[in-house]
Amino acid sequence: MLFFIPRKVCLSMKVLVNGENKEFNDGISLEELIRQLGVRKETVVAEVNRQIVQNDQRPGWKLAEGDQVELIQFVGGG
Repeated sequence: MLFFIPRKVCLSMKVLVNGENKEFNDGISLEELIRQLGVRKETVVAEVNRQIVQNDQRPGWKLAEGDQVELIQFVGGG
C-alpha cells in the first residue's frame, strides 16, 4: 500500500523592491510584503509600478511577477 503525503506548494515570484530583485510567494499583498521586509507600515509610502498605493489599499493590492515596488520610509530627526 502506498501513501502520499501532500506537500504545501508555494509558487514564488520575483518582485523588484527598491531596485533589488526579491522572491515572494505568488499573490502576496503589498501589506504582507511590507510586513515580511520588517518595515513599519505607519512610516512608509509605497509605490507599485510608479503608482502610489494608499494605506487602506495595501491589504487588497496583490502583487504580480515583475512588479516594481518602491518603499520610501520617513525618518524623524532634528
